[in-house]
Amino acid sequence: MRSSIECIPCNINSLIRILKKANIDSGKQEKLVKSYMKRLLELETFEMTPVHMGREIRELIIKFFGEVDLYREIKDSSNELLLSLYDELKTEVMKSPDPIETALRFSVAGNIIDFAPGHEINVMKTLRDSIRKDFAIDHLKALAEDLRNAKNLLLIGDNCGEVVLDKLFLEVISVPVKYFAVRSTPVLNDVTTREAKLIGIDKVATVIESGTDAPGTLLDKITPEFRKILYNSDVVIAKGQGNFESLSEIDRDIYFLLMTKCDIVSSYVGVNKGSFIAMKKEARLHPSRL
Repeated sequence: MRSSIECIPCNINSLIRILKKANIDSGKQEKLVKSYMKRLLELETFEMTPVHMGREIRELIIKFFGEVDLYREIKDSSNELLLSLYDELKTEVMKSPDPIETALRFSVAGNIIDFAPGHEINVMKTLRDSIRKDFAIDHLKALAEDLRNAKNLLLIGDNCGEVVLDKLFLEVISVPVKYFAVRSTPVLNDVTTREAKLIGIDKVATVIESGTDAPGTLLDKITPEFRKILYNSDVVIAKGQGNFESLSEIDRDIYFLLMTKCDIVSSYVGVNKGSFIAMKKEARLHPSRL
């Protein structure tokens, strides 16, 4: 999907939150925000995805601070919180009438664990509510059936914390070959190889880097290895709003699992803000097998 004018203040506010969380002094905050605003004026902002716009924030941070992970502490604490609940959640999944669907519901509910949009986070309430919550778009049964017939799966990860629930889902399903894709560099609170291995996802799936250095999956940045897996997997699941924004126009069957966190994405999909989405997008033609 393409950016809209509302994406500009959203990304500026995201940068400000990052700088405040990192305790950057006010003088540098002002300098970075002005630099970002100047950069936006140079770009064809409405010809790019919101994720491309967000990528410019990382470029700016690297320019000023070098290769840093400003969210490492937040990522680790959110993973530790969900890991402390893992056994209890797994018990809930395994005793449910449909463990695959329950694990998927937890995985979608986990998408609320995102510090970038600035919304209020109530993890436990959201997880409890997800068991009985109606999805605004609900293709969960179709996804569960596709998973039962699949020989291989690619799950494209999103935020830390949430990824612990992705691990639970990957552990529950019996697809023979499973890939879990992560960002190639630290971006906001998104999962990288470091966090995926710390929580043990590499024990239930093959962890691969997408090649992207943005809060989504940019097709013009992905590696040849990831591209091959992306277009040849029987089932592809993309988690979170950033992956939806960057992959919504891909020409292959793909499932999007997310909670809509802004008015623009909610309007684009045709749901209310804060809705749970499990949506299958079908290829326009037949995807190229690379």
